Amino acid sequence: MINAAKINDWLQIIGMFGVMTSLVFVGLQIKQTQEIALSNTYQARAHSSVETNLAITMSPLLVSAEAKLWVGKQDQLSPEEIIALAHDFWGKMDTYENNHYQFESGFLNEEHWRKNLLQLTCIFTNPIYQQMWEPKEYRVSFSELVEDIIQGTVDNPSDCWNCEDGSIWDWG
Repeated sequence: MINAAKINDWLQIIGMFGVMTSLVFVGLQIKQTQEIALSNTYQARAHSSVETNLAITMSPLLVSAEAKLWVGKQDQLSPEEIIALAHDFWGKMDTYENNHYQFESGFLNEEHWRKNLLQLTCIFTNPIYQQMWEPKEYRVSFSELVEDIIQGTVDNPSDCWNCEDGSIWDWG
């Protein structure tokens, strides 16, 4: 005759194996969902970057304004060019803040975020962009980061906006 205690023990072992198998499958689903989310994030960023660059090339005012910044002729900016720069700047800041949030949330890797930091640093070496910056419009952690970047550029100015002799960018 079969012992009821042994049957109970076997049923518990089979039940535990079933629970552990279910947990493994749930873990695999979570991993797959995260990979899909990361892929969607990178695809959205690439699409946004392409759209932004196309929009810039379609704006003669913005192209003219940026060219003046690159050759150190900010004093020759027209009011319309300054407005174009401001709207472009605010759009870029929204994108950088989103990227910062994505980085903090684990959806943007360190390498991509470092590129964003370099770009932000170059942007804020220009006093025009420092004047346009409004920290109250953004999340506290991003605003604090930008404030640190601005302070760093004041203490250690870079040559992000200077064209070197012999460069294809040397129009001055």
